Amino acid sequence: MKLIFSVVLALAITVSASHAATLTTTNDGVSIDAGSFGHFTLTYPSLEGPPGGPLKPIEKTAAGSKATLKYAGDARVDVSIGPDGSITYAFINPPAGFQNYRMDMLIDFAFNEGGTWRIGGGDTTAFPKEKPAKPHLYQGNANTFTLTNIENKSMAFEIPPYSYQELNDNREWNWKIYNWMFIAPFDRGNPRAVVKVSQNDTGAKRVIVADRFGQDATLDFPDKVKSEADLKADIARDEAYYGGLQPPKTDTYGGLPGSGAALGLKATGYFHVEKENGKWFLVDPDGSAYFHFGICGFGPSDDYTYIKGREESYEWLPSYDSEFRAAFHPDPYWSRDTFSFYIANQIRKYGKYDPNAFQARMIDRVRKLGFNAIGAFSGSGQAARDAKFPWVSSLPLGTWSLGGQVEGLRGFFDPFDPQTAAKMDTLFAQSVAPSANEPLLIGYFLENEQAFEDIPRVIPGLKGSQPAKIHLVQMLQEKYGTIDAFNTAWGTKAESFDSLKNAGLPVTTATASADMNRFTGLFIEAYYRLIHDTFRKYDTNHMLIGNRWQPVTANNEQLCRIAGKYCEMLSLNYYTYGVDKAFLKRLYDWSGGRPFMLSEFYWSSPAESGLPGGSEVKTEKERGLAYRNYVDQAASTGFVVGIEWFTLLDQARTGRWFEKYNGERANTGLFNVADRPYKDFLSEATKANYGIYDVLLGKRPPFAWDDPRFQPKGKGQKMALIPRAVGAIRLNGTRDGWPGNPPETVPSSRLVMGADGTGFDGSFRLCWDDKDLYVMAQVTDPTPMKNPQKGGDIWNGDGVELFVGSESLEQGGAPLFTDRQVLLSAGQPPDGKRSYIAHSPTQMPCDVFVAPSVDGKGYILEAAIPFEALAFTPKDGQVIRFDLGIDDGEGNGRIRQLMWSGGDRNSGDRTDWGRAKFGR
Repeated sequence: MKLIFSVVLALAITVSASHAATLTTTNDGVSIDAGSFGHFTLTYPSLEGPPGGPLKPIEKTAAGSKATLKYAGDARVDVSIGPDGSITYAFINPPAGFQNYRMDMLIDFAFNEGGTWRIGGGDTTAFPKEKPAKPHLYQGNANTFTLTNIENKSMAFEIPPYSYQELNDNREWNWKIYNWMFIAPFDRGNPRAVVKVSQNDTGAKRVIVADRFGQDATLDFPDKVKSEADLKADIARDEAYYGGLQPPKTDTYGGLPGSGAALGLKATGYFHVEKENGKWFLVDPDGSAYFHFGICGFGPSDDYTYIKGREESYEWLPSYDSEFRAAFHPDPYWSRDTFSFYIANQIRKYGKYDPNAFQARMIDRVRKLGFNAIGAFSGSGQAARDAKFPWVSSLPLGTWSLGGQVEGLRGFFDPFDPQTAAKMDTLFAQSVAPSANEPLLIGYFLENEQAFEDIPRVIPGLKGSQPAKIHLVQMLQEKYGTIDAFNTAWGTKAESFDSLKNAGLPVTTATASADMNRFTGLFIEAYYRLIHDTFRKYDTNHMLIGNRWQPVTANNEQLCRIAGKYCEMLSLNYYTYGVDKAFLKRLYDWSGGRPFMLSEFYWSSPAESGLPGGSEVKTEKERGLAYRNYVDQAASTGFVVGIEWFTLLDQARTGRWFEKYNGERANTGLFNVADRPYKDFLSEATKANYGIYDVLLGKRPPFAWDDPRFQPKGKGQKMALIPRAVGAIRLNGTRDGWPGNPPETVPSSRLVMGADGTGFDGSFRLCWDDKDLYVMAQVTDPTPMKNPQKGGDIWNGDGVELFVGSESLEQGGAPLFTDRQVLLSAGQPPDGKRSYIAHSPTQMPCDVFVAPSVDGKGYILEAAIPFEALAFTPKDGQVIRFDLGIDDGEGNGRIRQLMWSGGDRNSGDRTDWGRAKFGR
């Protein structure tokens, strides 16, 4: 166990004189800044093979060219970057069973704009423009990987022999990015391994990406501006278009006139929320019902782009001191390097750019489109006050204001640090108190998209200089009393509680996980209490409207419950196709019944805008239909009181400025870079905006777009991937040997039997080797592992069912002779056999592992199912009929069931089973 293993990964960077990549250790890995080619992070090694693995660092100390990583037990990795670009990873005290190590690197989605990749001796291949049929662009063994961008600049990686590589298109999992990873073998007899990275700009060519108006130079699309005369002619066209819009009448603040008296709402002089007749309403200062139609980024923001170092990508750029000076960023730090083609087009169109006149013009436009507020990332201005146009604000909680964040927790201050409270008090006195009596201010967001779920992962690895880590150690000492009791519970060998303060603590046991869940609750409670109490000291009139969570963050009962105690409203950045009302209702119930704002979303139409985006649709009209579906369905919940569209203007073609060369570049706007409205989109969006109160008041049903993507229960045929196992599978609830594919989800909205899916959902992974099909299911169940049934009755209690058919895939109806229904029990059957294979002439036992979730609200089930029992031998690329069901019982029979693809008749009808494909 005390062997020392050194691995040297030398990243020798050879570049042209124009730019030499800068390598730096960070908390996330080795940062590779390759200038206009892009920024990359090669993650630190994940140790694969040890029991309880894979092991990731539990403690990181990174500064400049050095980093030290500590893992569970005594394992350590020392990282050193040499002046020649070499990186040395020294593995010290590697754990027993350590077989290989894995590193990952994300690749910006901009590489699909003419970029290529090449692995080993294979062909040079373009990154796919459209989402491919399967996400794995490459899987196999090779020791080189080369990236080339549209300008013919390249970066090549040479990795150790016998490494396994994988290149994935993450659009499969609704994330527009590429991921490259390699798994290198750990050879105790060979202490050196080399990875070389070379950057080559030789032969780089000029490729004009953006034309002189900031539009995509390579594509033609509707409403593309061809000349300055087009821009000037738009002034008259704009007057006719906006003048022809007929929005419904509103009160002073944009609410529904007369609704206050009809609903019994109060006029307090400020925005607030009220619940009447079982429905939540956002109420404006005059006492009218007010559905919030906000617009994030209300003004030039994401349309600025970083131009330094890639000036050759633009057909035209003005000099800094020309008549286009106003189009350069106003911040002196960014100004000469950052440019807005939108503002340049405003100067061409109107002869000048005046920020106040611009905001006044935009307020007039969006009011006619049915929007009624300035949303996040915007601020306010005199034009908004003059027009009595409401806005939201954000509290000064970022690192720039409070003077630092908890390392590894983006956007989080340390609520246990007494200095934080003092700084917050001073900042709120300066920024909150002056607006305490402003009627146009709706409320304050706290932060944006923090990963609360990272708290239990990050805090144990902090140093004792962090108050939160000291608080954690104090909590553990109070609970366990003696260090021996702590060591037994956490599986550690600490000498004292004092030694824990500067040590990385491995969370590898169920007890340790439960302790961190408890500490996370203390952290969140202290966080919200400090903000709330300080805020109320300076403002008693306005609302706290939440942290703009992402769904994966929000799906946490403890977080929702605590936040609901301190915020009048909660906010969710909800990017989706179909609105999952069951999911939203679950968050609402967890929060104690707080109203919600869906605070960020958009769809893009690349074909008709010349820009990529997140969730894509074919046309601008479809973009509008998606908007109508989203807004109406959300409003019909009775607790969603507003939405915020992201953003007023499209993002820059070459990426938003503050992310430099890796910036988002999406069709997010109501208006394009040439100031032209997306009329087909807006013709549908205005139907929702104009008619929302009829939905709120129950006068008409919500609009539902008849498209399977936008209907959560649509029966679009589902396809799961069954990748090859990457190592020996151990049925122990960990992912030893499992490939890194994200799981398939089975949400509560997929309830096919039972009255209510509340608190019941799951996810699953599949993989295979020559002998077995493996399944790993993670189930949320309030009464887990209750199943006293055996044999063919296992379905009548907690467990998982698999439906597998290898023949006649297009034939529906009754199951075929070779179809199998595999029943896997999450309980302890009286005969000790946790599996039963229905429709099989003989029984063959399956190995099954079941363990409770740390929080006691579910379980994990892992099983190996012999292909011999499934009556077929799989081949790479083979497609089968497949489905997976999750059963919930309470000890005396099944009460409900979820199904991934089909329905409650699956056991007797294969028609609606999904599909699965074997891969490598």
